[in-house]
Amino acid sequence: MNTDNVIIRRAVISDAPEICRLIRSLAEFERMGEKFRVSPEAIVRMMSDENGLRGIIAEKDGRTAGIAAYTTYRLAGFSGRRVVYLEDIFIEEEMRGCGIGRMIFEELKKAARELDAVKIEWKCLAWNENARRFYEKMGGISDDEWLTYTAYL
Repeated sequence: MNTDNVIIRRAVISDAPEICRLIRSLAEFERMGEKFRVSPEAIVRMMSDENGLRGIIAEKDGRTAGIAAYTTYRLAGFSGRRVVYLEDIFIEEEMRGCGIGRMIFEELKKAARELDAVKIEWKCLAWNENARRFYEKMGGISDDEWLTYTAYL
């Protein structure tokens, strides 16, 4: 499969059902399907917030091939500039390996520059070797100095 007929664009509110569908697919892929709770209506609400959910959509031959869902926050400390946080990136299984992920990530970098962000951050499951290799190709650096802490509510 090649990237002919692939369109990369910024997500709009009407993409909420497809974003929801692909986030569900990601949750199942990550063996966390039982934790999936979001609805298209919740995605619409999140996309309506000023610093809420944003997205990038990849379409191939008129069909959604992948997404990146991200948000921004202010880095109040050293730089005073925004940080783009990549929450989810997912490419349909049959469309992986042909460059769509790279195209989405390049559009994410472009969006981050437009927002005057200082960096893009994301998490990756340790067992997901394919994702880790992809992120390294995109310039991602695993940061072993900072530990991630989570407080579930």
